[in-house]
Amino acid sequence: MEKEIKYGVQSKHHDDVPMQELEVELTGDENKGHKSEDTFCSEIMNSNTVRSQFVRSICMSSADMITGWMKAQIGPAFPDIMLISGTDLTRGSIFMTALYSGQLLGAFLASVIFSRINKYLVVSISMVLSGLTITAIPWCFLYELMITAFGFIGICVGIICVGISSELVAIWGPTARGRSYLMINSVGYSIAGVIAPLVTAPFLLDQPEKHVANTTSNATSDLPILLINQTTQPELDFMYVNPPVENTLTPRSESRLYKAFIISAVLYVSVAVMFVMLFCQQGKDDRRKSKGDKVKFIGNHSLLMKRLQLVNIGVFSLVENALDFTLAGYMVTFCIKHLEWTATSGATLTSILFIARLLGIFSGIFLVRYVMSHQIILVSTILITLSFIGLTVSAHFYFDIGIWVFVCTIGIPFGFLWPNFLTWVNANLIPIRDIIASYLILTSYTGALLAPLFLGYMMEEVSLLWFCYLFSLKSIVLFVNASFMFYFTVSQHTTKQ
Repeated sequence: MEKEIKYGVQSKHHDDVPMQELEVELTGDENKGHKSEDTFCSEIMNSNTVRSQFVRSICMSSADMITGWMKAQIGPAFPDIMLISGTDLTRGSIFMTALYSGQLLGAFLASVIFSRINKYLVVSISMVLSGLTITAIPWCFLYELMITAFGFIGICVGIICVGISSELVAIWGPTARGRSYLMINSVGYSIAGVIAPLVTAPFLLDQPEKHVANTTSNATSDLPILLINQTTQPELDFMYVNPPVENTLTPRSESRLYKAFIISAVLYVSVAVMFVMLFCQQGKDDRRKSKGDKVKFIGNHSLLMKRLQLVNIGVFSLVENALDFTLAGYMVTFCIKHLEWTATSGATLTSILFIARLLGIFSGIFLVRYVMSHQIILVSTILITLSFIGLTVSAHFYFDIGIWVFVCTIGIPFGFLWPNFLTWVNANLIPIRDIIASYLILTSYTGALLAPLFLGYMMEEVSLLWFCYLFSLKSIVLFVNASFMFYFTVSQHTTKQ
């Protein structure tokens, strides 16, 4: 049985021990407050270690929420962005391609930069640059300049994602409290994604109803940082498709989008200040250590088995995010074109998906304290696979009730997957440091970029039912990945005993 620790503090030789069985010795005033019956609040008051972890948790979750805010804001603002740049949806989709390509590049750069420069300092600078660039977007009248702005924001976000992802997992370590924290962080990310469109809406231009069209895009679903895939809504599902704007500045001058983006910029800069404070509070030893972390595999499996498992988690990350990025984005189109539903019914079904997912995340906060991560992942992938198969059968026979039921049974277990996946990797395979976080984010964004292209082609050129077929295949791949992870964990404990 995995040994639980109360505090997820990283020791100097954290990577050298077999299942991250760490002991934390409290001294001085920390020992006085170290009682089994202590509440979390009393631990914060009495323990310097817990207080430091709590402050870091707030900073990292704030940064994570800001990335969720930005991604959720782009969707509703996209019609205004197209109007400002004088482009249509086809050419405007290049903005999102530039954004995700930039994030891929940023994730790669982060793996190099963080080994040379302090992580907190780099993240704070990236936050400020992101805020400034977001402020400039409403003034990017040139098409090429808008592409550049989205690409630069993508690079900054990719760096931020890698920087905070490893910290999110490491703060509380492989403990019950750490697992609950990741689920709570997912809730915060989702809430930010819900609030951002509501804040942005009053500053958007009114669009004539005759231009409204339901479209699909791979836009800005849920990217996670590593908690990339806690999507709260399909931002580009309901875009206003405008014809190319002629060379007139009258419509552009009426846009008030800059006000919404200034709010976002203020939030970015505020979080950046928090990271500057973390940097200033670090001692020289801590700063040196943050630039010199080395990671080693955990456990007693052979090196070949560990390397195969490393490939396995990369595949899981790619497929899980490919599924997550395309499910909500293409659901409305599938409902309208294949099931012949109204746009309102399709939107309601999409909302049900996210409500079910949020319900799963909330319940996961408590569930992870009693059930191990590899067990949750395996059961969740089984439920998701069975649900997608049921969805396929229901869609084939136009069984509407089945569609509603199976979408719910997909959303709830899907809310468990990503946080527990991160927990499992960190506790059973390899500590999630910057290089591993970069690897997972690279695979995540690769899936997010490629999946919409293939799915869109199959639905357009072959059959709309490929919406269900491909998701069923992806869920089967996830089940195979989860089975390998389950076997890896069980055999690890068996060998250890």
